[in-house]
Amino acid sequence: MKPDWTVRRARQNYRMRLEVPAAVTRLLTADVAREIAATFGDQPLYPERIIVDSPASPARRFPGWPGPVLVLSHENQGVCSWGVPLGEGSTQVLVGGDLLDAGRITVRYTASVRDFIDARRWDHACLSAPVLQAQAAELDQASLGYLRERLAPAVATAGWPGPAQYRFEGEDVQVMLWSQAGQCDWWISGSDESALKAFTEGLLSLSDLRGALWSNDDAGAQLLDDLRAVSR
Repeated sequence: MKPDWTVRRARQNYRMRLEVPAAVTRLLTADVAREIAATFGDQPLYPERIIVDSPASPARRFPGWPGPVLVLSHENQGVCSWGVPLGEGSTQVLVGGDLLDAGRITVRYTASVRDFIDARRWDHACLSAPVLQAQAAELDQASLGYLRERLAPAVATAGWPGPAQYRFEGEDVQVMLWSQAGQCDWWISGSDESALKAFTEGLLSLSDLRGALWSNDDAGAQLLDDLRAVSR
């Protein structure tokens, strides 16, 4: 017995909802997926594996999202996942899971797959030595204003790690902030040590950066020692 038209229509609609958006297939090749996953040691899935997270799933990766989501990757410890909602006609990238002080929810990470890729590539460049970092006090408006006056904003993301991430760039420096309640992680890098030193000198009066800044590479540590010695 042939299925009636209502059943055929339901099946057709379901297939349409699960169709991978063209922008995803075009931009997120296997090579690109592996490249951007390496930035933070994420676990890439698409396009090697096609996994759709359904609202009916008992182990929902995108809690609270009303429709199916194509899973792109998992965070390196599995606390959250990134994906693209299906059947909406958009290519926004969602992040869902245990999102630190935001709770177990799903939020928009970037406005598009292109932004998702660009953010990961930007972060990789920012984390290249020499790099200074800090687990500083909660982000204040004075620090944010200082950066906005001197640098241009780069692609912004939200949801992981913490509710908001800011990226700023100049000709010679990059600054990335991971902002959450009670704390802000800073990552500061430069095209060379002289550019990084010159910019960092102006940051020592912001927040508690004078004491909080550190570096895990010798060049960065020496740079901070030099700056602190001069400013005593």
